[in-house]
Amino acid sequence: MPTAALHHMIVPVTDRDAAVDWFVDLLELREPYTDGFFRSVQLDDTIVLNFAGAPSAEPLHLAFLIGEEHFDRVRARLDADGTPYTADPPGRRPGEVGEVNPDGSGRRLYFRGPDGHLLEVLTARYTDVPAGSAAG
Repeated sequence: MPTAALHHMIVPVTDRDAAVDWFVDLLELREPYTDGFFRSVQLDDTIVLNFAGAPSAEPLHLAFLIGEEHFDRVRARLDADGTPYTADPPGRRPGEVGEVNPDGSGRRLYFRGPDGHLLEVLTARYTDVPAGSAAG
């Protein structure tokens, strides 16, 4: 078991409800709930995103591991909405889908969500984690 695991993350947004609805719709997430100051979404059995209203939001990078069919639905939605995406974080490959791993396995794409957050959807975990850093 790891010595630390991510439990939740606070995502600052200028319109909390609109941002949560956007994430839930695009990523096909569970029903959101209000938790005091936050509007929250349980991603899986361990990780929660807590959306907090803020006068301004410094963009974060969030990466979501999703299935192949789900990836196709996300890409189709971005295409339908006219939301630009790219195969790489710096944006040098606009409109393309990238590979997750050096062997070509997995697909990924990057796009901007509410408040400019840089979002990534990928279909495989990264395999090029240095020895000693990877989970055993």
